[in-house]
Parts: sequence; structure tokens; C-alpha cells
Amino acid sequence: MKKIIISHGDKGGVGKSIVATVLVEALVTGGHPIHPIALIEGDASQPDVGMRYIGHEDHGITLGALPLSRAGAADAAVADLSYYLEKSAADRDVIINLPAGAGETLDALAGSLAAVADALGFTLYATYSLGKGEAPAKGLAKSLESGLMSVIDPYHRIVLFPAFQGAPETFAWAHSPTRAQMAYGSEWYEAIFPVLAPPAVFNKFLNARGTWAEVRESGALMVYDKIAIGRWLSDATKALEPILAPVPAADALQD
Repeated sequence: MKKIIISHGDKGGVGKSIVATVLVEALVTGGHPIHPIALIEGDASQPDVGMRYIGHEDHGITLGALPLSRAGAADAAVADLSYYLEKSAADRDVIINLPAGAGETLDALAGSLAAVADALGFTLYATYSLGKGEAPAKGLAKSLESGLMSVIDPYHRIVLFPAFQGAPETFAWAHSPTRAQMAYGSEWYEAIFPVLAPPAVFNKFLNARGTWAEVRESGALMVYDKIAIGRWLSDATKALEPILAPVPAADALQD
């Protein structure tokens, strides 16, 4: 079944775009045959991940941009997303890079989005990149209770602690009553999303254009850059494994 993977977080600066980039790389060039995908930018004015892949349709990447952060117009945002999925992405997996605030829009009509995905033959997946404060923790709790994360199978969603912000125990979510009440592994997964260091190497990766395979062969990077980026991509892909290679629910219950 085709996938829709949503890079969620509902806060700026938590690494949603980087997560979306790693998802693209894992599906298109992650040691597998070319896998056609559609990358949807949820902020048409800032297609930061999409800019990286312009002109790379030969790698099976199509690009779209939709205004998904639309307070007071959730129905229009979900309708536009539904039309795009049906008309332009019916034959491929989809990655959605949500901008800050879009979670509130999609949470409002999560049931409708789930119904659309099911009708079009998609399975919903999501990552949730955390911020450190109380607001992101409460936002995640609300989404798990009644929003977007609540309509996604527990084995298809993963909460990410961005390592560049600190150790997991420094995040408000680590001490959240909602988290304490949930059964890890049966209601959600967690992982540390690794940091690419030093910053100079991260900036080179961030500003590169094309797939990692193309960048690696372009001659634009030094040997150490290639080693550091390759190691980080491997670690980041492993952190996302629960949604890239999900364990069937019956198997997970046996573990």
C-alpha cells in the first residue's frame, strides 16, 4: 500500500524539514531501486526541501506546494490536499513537510484526512519532531488524543527528540503525564534524531542541491564531509525505521 508520511511537529526550528529530507533520501536513494515519490511542501512561500530537488524528476521525485497552515480554513486546506493526492500523486508515496502551525489545521479535520487516505489507497504515517517546552508537549498530547496523530496506527507514528536541542530528559514531553500514561511500543515509538556536526558540514549538506548520491559524486565535498554526512544519514534513517520499515502490528505485539 502507498504511504503518506507527514513530517509533523507544529513548531518552527525543530527539524521537520531535515526529517523530510532524510525521508526523501531513504525512499529514493537509500540503497533501494528508484522509488517514485511526491514531496509536498506545506508552505508554498518557503519550499526549503523542495528547492533541493528541483529538476530531479529522473529520480522519481515530483514536487508540490500547498498552503496547509490555514487557521480558520482547515476544510479548504484538507480539500486542496485531497485534490492533489488524487490528481498528482495517485501512483506514488507522499512525503508532506508541514510548516509551523499546520498541525492545528490538520488536527481539526484529521478524520477527514484519514478517510481520504483510505479511499485513495494510502496508509498514513507521521513523525513528530519535538520542541523542548511545555507548549510542544501539550500539542503532541492533544494530537495523540484527538488530532492527526490519533488517526494514525500506533506502529506508524514516531516521536523524535532532535539531538541538536539537547538530551531527551531535557524535553517537557519526557515528563508529560500523557507520556507516562501511554504504553511505549504499543501506542507510539520514540527515537533520538541525530545531529550532523560540525555545523560547517551540516551547512554544506543543507545547501546542497540534488539527491545525496548526486552530491556525493559531484566533487563539491571533501572526503571528511562525505564520511560525516554518510554516517549521519545512516543514523538518521535508522531513527526513522519504525515508519520506513514498520513492523506489522501482530509481530510487534509478540515482541
